[in-house]
Amino acid sequence: MRGLMPQDDEPAPETDQERRAFRAALAARRERLAYASRAFALALFGIVAAAVLLRLPESWWVPAVGFVALAGLLFRLANWKCPACGERLPTRGGRVCRGCGAPIDESSEEAR
Repeated sequence: MRGLMPQDDEPAPETDQERRAFRAALAARRERLAYASRAFALALFGIVAAAVLLRLPESWWVPAVGFVALAGLLFRLANWKCPACGERLPTRGGRVCRGCGAPIDESSEEAR
């Protein structure tokens, strides 16, 4: 009977409903990240274009560009977390969450 029960250090088996919910939450985070990336890029482009066209001094618009870039980075750090455990997800070269081992992309989920 001991072999059938998960141990304390083993993750509980996932159900199809939990996997679908995880994939949906991860897709929502990816979509939010894509929209935010476009919005931050548009804001950066708009600030630089307005500064060049209006011939504003660099002391006015360079801090604004830095602020928007920093805000974009902070949004990415806050948003790109595992829906299951809350650990930051790898941005390059990672196919699974480092915290709980949940697959991030479809190819790693099939291998699991």
